[in-house]
Amino acid sequence: MDNRNPIFRSLGMIEEKIHEKLTVETLASGVHFSKYHYQRLFREAVGDSVMGYVARRRIALAAEELVQSQCTILDLALKYGYDSHEGFTRSFKSYMGVTPAEYRKYCLRLPQREKEKNAMMYSKATDEMMKELNGLIAEAGETAAYTRKHRGDAPEAAFYGRFWEFAAGRAERMAEQLKEMRDRITAIAGRPDEISARFLIVKAVEDAVFEAGITAFQVGLTMARAMPEHREKFAVLCEKYDTLAGHARKRAEKIAGCFNELAALIFRDMRKQAAGKMEKAAAAGRDAAKALAAPALPYGYLAEEVGSLAEGFESLPLEEVTLSWLEDGLLRLETAAFAAEVDALRAPSDSEILDGISNFRERVRETLEFFRSLPGEEGMLGEDGRGVTLKRTEEKKYGDLATQERILLFYLKGEIRKLDTCLDAGQRDALEAVGGRLGQAVEMARRRAEGAGEADVAGLLRAVYDEMTSQAERLGAYGGPVRYLAEAVKAPLQYLK
Repeated sequence: MDNRNPIFRSLGMIEEKIHEKLTVETLASGVHFSKYHYQRLFREAVGDSVMGYVARRRIALAAEELVQSQCTILDLALKYGYDSHEGFTRSFKSYMGVTPAEYRKYCLRLPQREKEKNAMMYSKATDEMMKELNGLIAEAGETAAYTRKHRGDAPEAAFYGRFWEFAAGRAERMAEQLKEMRDRITAIAGRPDEISARFLIVKAVEDAVFEAGITAFQVGLTMARAMPEHREKFAVLCEKYDTLAGHARKRAEKIAGCFNELAALIFRDMRKQAAGKMEKAAAAGRDAAKALAAPALPYGYLAEEVGSLAEGFESLPLEEVTLSWLEDGLLRLETAAFAAEVDALRAPSDSEILDGISNFRERVRETLEFFRSLPGEEGMLGEDGRGVTLKRTEEKKYGDLATQERILLFYLKGEIRKLDTCLDAGQRDALEAVGGRLGQAVEMARRRAEGAGEADVAGLLRAVYDEMTSQAERLGAYGGPVRYLAEAVKAPLQYLK
């Protein structure tokens, strides 16, 4: 916390004096501001009124003690400035969505308190989301308990006893899954932007809405098949599950509303983080390529591959970055890193130079993991932050082909470099021409993956295979690796038209 900032300094004062009587006047005086000026700056920095923030902190601290201590609710009420059990309970439920007793019973933990300005800007909406989530957990648990109490034990109701136990188990499982998700949210909520926490909350509630809805549907369907006396007997239980499903939908809508209010702010920060990770990856790639490109070293093929990837990270707009593109890049780097490790075995003195590829690979992995945390199956981050899902049919097939053949092209370039002293000018030119044609096949496959018109990728790959096989024969004893690469180039043809 920045103690030079008067508002942050006042937050420290609030923490120190949280059990004492606090007023806007005393807090403003503590940082030498007028009451009006202090309130305005506080709301701008924290996103809440002064006393609203104080009330929220008191409830948050009381909630922690409810879970971690054996103090009575009345003792906690008095400790945090409330005159009665009733007043504390009203305030607690207004903030948390459940009563103190329910909170303790269902062990509903709060996330770690944010310590930076941006986190404070998000905190109020997150608190509202947590309030709805807490309420849903408690209601699901109560529904399960009520069901077991009123399910009936008469012999003719044996099936219904088992059925209602099954329904109670579904409600209980829903509560447990929400609590498990709540624990995951709590564990990561210390991140300043809390982006992932919000997505986890939304996903958890969406899953709960489905679970509650399908259970209510099955309950209603089963009761529709029942005898009239059983329908009447269990009408209250049916209503319980309908109510749980309805409340789950409403809470999901409220949570989505809170999320949407902050969408612009969240996605702006997402883009900023994404851009930073792409920039770090590009810088690591440039450094690695520069070190590998030294004329005296035989690593030009590595420098070319690494430099090409680094250029992509530097130039590709964020809205065009997809998981497929990042996975492709990581696969190419894994290939390059493996080749570099083998080269390092031949020339241990070059290990430090070759290690630059591993550093680049780690930055790419970090970037990929970040994009995987974004919404949308493909993790695409557009100008408005919306996730975009790509088709995984014919386009995906050609995308995979482009990736596979690009790797083979990379290895072919490396092999040409390694055979340099064994090749005459004609052989070198012929192999490089083959590499050029394989590069054309990669580009054609890539365009097909992007939805471009028909192209005879298979025909070009057959021609490349024939030429590589021919050159392998000309190389004699040195042609084994080229022949092996040729077979790999040909392998996908069985899957193409």
